[in-house]
Amino acid sequence: MKFSIEKKDLQENIHYLYNIVPSKNTMPILTNYLIEADAQENKLKFTATDLEITVIVEFSANIISGGKAAVSARNLNEIINMLPDAMIHFMQEEELLKIKCEKSNFNLLCAETNQFPLVPQKDLSNTFKMDAKMFKKMIDSTHFAVSTEINRPIFTGIYWKISAEDQLMVATDGKKIAEFKLFNNSEIAEPVEQIIPTKGLLFLDKIIEDEKPEIDVLLERNRVMFGYGNYTIFSHIIEGRFPDYTKAIPTNNNNVLVIDKNILREAVKRVSLLASEETFKVKFSVNDEQLQINSTKREEGEATEIIEDFKYSGESLVIAFNYRYLLAILGVIDTAEVEIRMGKSNEPVLFFNTEKDEKYQAKYLLMPLRLS
Repeated sequence: MKFSIEKKDLQENIHYLYNIVPSKNTMPILTNYLIEADAQENKLKFTATDLEITVIVEFSANIISGGKAAVSARNLNEIINMLPDAMIHFMQEEELLKIKCEKSNFNLLCAETNQFPLVPQKDLSNTFKMDAKMFKKMIDSTHFAVSTEINRPIFTGIYWKISAEDQLMVATDGKKIAEFKLFNNSEIAEPVEQIIPTKGLLFLDKIIEDEKPEIDVLLERNRVMFGYGNYTIFSHIIEGRFPDYTKAIPTNNNNVLVIDKNILREAVKRVSLLASEETFKVKFSVNDEQLQINSTKREEGEATEIIEDFKYSGESLVIAFNYRYLLAILGVIDTAEVEIRMGKSNEPVLFFNTEKDEKYQAKYLLMPLRLS
């Protein structure tokens, strides 16, 4: 195998690929990129996998002779990043991948390519197309609510339900819920429900750009394939039934606060400086005249901020939130103001955009903290 490519072209294509390489070295071969050079097509193919997610990126290069090699992803990334902005020459000799750029020379030991997991074949024959920008918005609006507890695998993925009329993405960790509904017609014949690991969706989210408006999607029983630009992403499906989260959504939250999103967010950030590092609690006291936000950190002090510019209808209410979760929800509100619908101090709270959009509807739920 022998090829040459400009540093910027190589960096541009494999920039995000290292995110797929597993951080824990359970199988040494998974810490490698599989590099394949095709002399006939004059193309390079880089593959990274953690067995759950596989990402392949294909791009043009000056291929002198074809072949394949498996090399340390970390070492290769670090070398490329430190090389000058010039042409990089690669040549495989037995168990070494030689890298030369101007006056710099590196020799990387290669792993056995036959140890690398079998790479799925790209098949676009039964795919349907999706608007890439709106798919990115769905991911951006829900992924923050995914659980990080690996002993509850159902909650570590994003629930995706797609039919001919609309699409639904939902994420929850039991303390917050993010629901995003997209009103659009798709080419899918039968409705499909799947729970997709967040890692593959976040990789796709990073590479979406305005110049490439469509994603090819192939839904299978135990995996999903996304084709986007030079990339092909294969993701396993999380087995199991997503919980009926709709039972947690209240219908009688009659205490309604409408407030400038940025004013509220900055006030919460300031007050949170003296919030407990165990509960992350900030407390809201709201009535028709003022909204008071306060926090207390034992043996260190307390913080209070009063906001008077807002609209409120309902009973006087005292309620507490985990400020990190609250800020995450405010971060995905699209409109200048946020509508917050509250019931009693121990009941779930709903957050909405204040302006309706004909393309989609977003809804967020946050469980309050105990006041005492």
